[in-house]
Amino acid sequence: MDILVVLENNNGAIHRMSLEAIVAAQKLADEQNLSNAILAIGADSNALANAAAHYDTGEVLTAEHNLLSVYNSDGYAAALRQVIDQEKPSYVFFGHTYMVRDYVPKISAQLQRPFLCDVISLKTNDGLSFAKQAFNAKLAADLGVASEGTILVSFQSAAFNADLISSGSAEIREVAVELDEGMIKTTAEEPFQEEAGGVDLTAAEIIISVGRGIGKEENLPIAEALAQAIGGEISSSRPVVDSGWLPSF
Repeated sequence: MDILVVLENNNGAIHRMSLEAIVAAQKLADEQNLSNAILAIGADSNALANAAAHYDTGEVLTAEHNLLSVYNSDGYAAALRQVIDQEKPSYVFFGHTYMVRDYVPKISAQLQRPFLCDVISLKTNDGLSFAKQAFNAKLAADLGVASEGTILVSFQSAAFNADLISSGSAEIREVAVELDEGMIKTTAEEPFQEEAGGVDLTAAEIIISVGRGIGKEENLPIAEALAQAIGGEISSSRPVVDSGWLPSF
């Protein structure tokens, strides 16, 4: 197996950033003539696998266990490490979510394999490299890995367009993982939930951002009317929030 994309569950559906990681895998597979597969792990893995089977991928894997019914970093790391040992992918792709930041570094340390995190693009024109922002996003560094073995890669939100995902039909295969309660040494809290009425800017296609140039609070309806007219969401700079003109969610 060349590329394995690990899905994340977002309220019973595939997380948008996982879809973007699939697009990255499809791009690399097309340009380098590589095989790619998708892994659904943990709770609702069958539902996620059934959805992923409609994308252009070689196969969809599932890893289920009763100790994975609720997310915890120890169980997820142990399960994915076993899948990597069995399938031996060259690359494992993720969306750079909070969950991935929590458990993937553990796998990287245990396997002693590199984790290229928060990548913004990949290039294949002069060998494979991954671009990552540096110095507060003022520069982008192209990274490559010289050693052989599995490379873990997470992609920054919107690094790839989920709308460009290619459709297909794939078989689903279960991968056996062995876990016991002694492996689980951490307890995860409930997933973070936005306040009622809050705006998820990561899911917004259009954002109207308000800064000091708005002048005064009474001018906010101008930006709000524009956002409503074009189907956007309102965001703001810190000074606007600190002034109490817009809430901080």
